[in-house]
Amino acid sequence: MCMNNRDQVLVEELKNGKEKTLKIFYEEYFALFVSFANSLLPSEEECKDVVHDVFLKYWDCKEDFNNLIAIRAFFYKSIRNTCLNLIRHQQVHQKYLTENLQYLESDDFMHETIMKKEIFHIIHNEIKYLTAMEQKVLLLALDEKSNEEIAQELGIAVSTVKSHKAKSYAELREKLKYLKTLLILVS
Repeated sequence: MCMNNRDQVLVEELKNGKEKTLKIFYEEYFALFVSFANSLLPSEEECKDVVHDVFLKYWDCKEDFNNLIAIRAFFYKSIRNTCLNLIRHQQVHQKYLTENLQYLESDDFMHETIMKKEIFHIIHNEIKYLTAMEQKVLLLALDEKSNEEIAQELGIAVSTVKSHKAKSYAELREKLKYLKTLLILVS
């Protein structure tokens, strides 16, 4: 298929990065491309977003195209692939939501959530009875900070951090030993 003079000028100006020409091309083809995307996706807004994104993608590689047919083929293929990726993503998301909803509605989830919250509450109540420094060290350790990070933050030696942690854990183990039995009974 032979390009007419107007098409040749359009392609050359697009290749050279003339934004005014891109605007003309956009206005001429946007509705057509949105209509094509709409044959794959139900949401017109989503289709407009897809086409807009493909225009941006095209602008990044505009120098690669020598004729209008290649440019249009790029748009159709890119729009199709983007729409199919969106559909796949939505299907995976929907499957996840369905599976997650079933679990969230289950008694197991309710039971686990309540148990976790109760245990967390009991542990935090017991932490209150530790010395102020033991509390600080333990809470920082629970925030997954290393002994070195805790020592630096509190301005104490790493060995002091280790001894505070050991003492705190020993006290909590002793005070909370009934939880282990409770967890075994409830499981």
